[in-house]
Amino acid sequence: MAGRSDLTAYGYRKARARFLAESDVCHICGHPAANVIDHINPVARGVDPRDEDNWAPAHGVTRCPTCGRNCNGEKGSNTQVKSLNTSRDWYESD
Repeated sequence: MAGRSDLTAYGYRKARARFLAESDVCHICGHPAANVIDHINPVARGVDPRDEDNWAPAHGVTRCPTCGRNCNGEKGSNTQVKSLNTSRDWYESD
């Protein structure tokens, strides 16, 4: 199993650059110009950081130029991301 040290390996950095070139829409706020890979299931929980099925684009190194959020930083190590900003959760009953 790969560890956190693999996050700086040349092959990982190339794969990350290719992934972000293909899609830069942040999966947290929905705006373009995402600049980091978010591991949906955190690497700290033993997930292989090279598993591209566990990757999603996010803002983090620099804030979102549209809404100003540090999306990946706000998420922290939570395993679930709230859906895009909406006025209410429509699945909840009143």
